[in-house]
Amino acid sequence: MFLTRRVFALAAFAAPLAGAIPAHAATFQPYTPAAFAAATKAGGPVFVHVYAPWCLQCRAQEGILERLMAEPRYANATFFRVSYDQQKDVVAKLDVPRSTLIAYKGGRETGRMSWGVTQDAVQKVLDTAA
Repeated sequence: MFLTRRVFALAAFAAPLAGAIPAHAATFQPYTPAAFAAATKAGGPVFVHVYAPWCLQCRAQEGILERLMAEPRYANATFFRVSYDQQKDVVAKLDVPRSTLIAYKGGRETGRMSWGVTQDAVQKVLDTAA
């Protein structure tokens, strides 16, 4: 009986929290040319983040992006991560430094930002395609 009360109390506490967790939060996908082509062809917002784990600006952008990706308006967006260290060919093709965020809508680039580390700077790029 004591265990049943404990389970009931835990369920009563956890139920309101379940609604706070987005059901379909966007996540980063590894960038491949085929996946990028498919996502842009689908027509929804597509975002490419050029990232290096040792880059402080990249990590700051990552934290901001992860918070924003949890918002319902980005549930249908596709977020790609390009490894600055391991995908030099993609970095060269995009012609970007590390810590760059690029937005696409309908296969067309709509916004780009490098080095920005504020939520406003990141949000501004996301808004160009959302």
